[in-house]
Amino acid sequence: MFDVLVNSLVVLSFGFPAVPWLFGRRWGRRGVWLSTGRANVILLCLFPIVFWVGCGACGQGALAIFLLVPIWIASALLTVASATVVHFKFAH
Repeated sequence: MFDVLVNSLVVLSFGFPAVPWLFGRRWGRRGVWLSTGRANVILLCLFPIVFWVGCGACGQGALAIFLLVPIWIASALLTVASATVVHFKFAH
């Protein structure tokens, strides 16, 4: 069960840079930045809570967070970079 949780969080974190493209197409520049802010809050604040709930006090959650935090930070930075590109694409 724990390995499924870790694998799904890795896959989800690579999907976050696509969020500004989806919301930018529908709501324009305003949607790009709102979705980017929400995606980064979810990515950096709520994913560690999943380990606390899913693992409790087993210790594996701390190791997984230690290994996945660089991936989450890189995904957050890619999400902001993607939002910048989308912002200029829909600026017309």
